[in-house]
Amino acid sequence: MGHHKTSEEIIKQYCNNITFVENNADIILAHINELDKINIDFSKLPNDCMLLLDGIHRNKSNLVIWEYLKTHEHVRVTIDMFYCGAVFFRKEQVKEHFKIRI
Repeated sequence: MGHHKTSEEIIKQYCNNITFVENNADIILAHINELDKINIDFSKLPNDCMLLLDGIHRNKSNLVIWEYLKTHEHVRVTIDMFYCGAVFFRKEQVKEHFKIRI
């Protein structure tokens, strides 16, 4: 069985000048299946905040959550990169959804 690193460990390995904080972040990094535990109020996120979600295609329940997020009223742009997804909340942005092959 291989060693499984957390997303934070991997990011720190390659980008050691990044700081991880609990509140008021520009980028929120989470596993998609843990969104209900985090309890994020999308209406209160800063306009330029990005939510980066790991595992959006890992299983059917994660994909259901991803599809729901795309329809959420405060979500403006989503980018499906298969292994992860990015969610943006810019109020001025027209609602769009992108799928990128990596």
